[in-house]
Amino acid sequence: MARYIREEYINKPQEFVDFIMKDFLTKHQFEQNNLDGEMIWQDGVGMLSMPRFFKYYYMNGVIHLEAWTRTAWFPGIYGKKENDLSGFYGSLPKQAYRNDIDNLIQVLYQPLPSDQQYGQNPYYNQNGGYNQPVMNQNGYYNHQPNGPIVVKGVDNKNLATTGFIFSLIGVPVGFLNGFLGLVLACIGTAYSHKSRHSSKAGLANAGFVIGIIGIVISSLWILWQFFGDAFI
Repeated sequence: MARYIREEYINKPQEFVDFIMKDFLTKHQFEQNNLDGEMIWQDGVGMLSMPRFFKYYYMNGVIHLEAWTRTAWFPGIYGKKENDLSGFYGSLPKQAYRNDIDNLIQVLYQPLPSDQQYGQNPYYNQNGGYNQPVMNQNGYYNHQPNGPIVVKGVDNKNLATTGFIFSLIGVPVGFLNGFLGLVLACIGTAYSHKSRHSSKAGLANAGFVIGIIGIVISSLWILWQFFGDAFI
């Protein structure tokens, strides 16, 4: 088993971790799947982009993450070898996947009002300001809640960058080799579509449009190779 494995001691409430993980899995379109008898989370089947696999558990304040890819011979049919997100093959999407994991860890580490650093100042509120101290019946000052706790979710902006690059490369390649151009444009379109609601929505939308253009160019190239003589 070759997987990218990472453990971090975040010491956060279970409900917070559940919320962040659900947000991460939903935004990256992971779906739960039983693969070779193991319950994992999976994104894609290898039709347009490299399938991504993910597994995690949280115990005693430690988040355990496992991430990997596998070669898709056909959609839904994978090679046995797991890839730990290293190596030259598929380096760009694998780098984006590692960046997604790094972003997830950063979000899980975000400070909460219950953390020690917040407790050092009893007047801090979750909106970035300070509550007015209020004396209780015992003569001690307590801070007062000021609205709901604001939690930062994950941002799949890395997919926007990767999708844009694939789409951009797919257009000129489509003029030279439609088959390769079609693959690149499809990957770029898929990644850009997944990140259209990220902080890089503009880049994602541009990648999506360019990817569609690449698909059209590559498709016309393929049609010309097979049916060009009919138009001469």
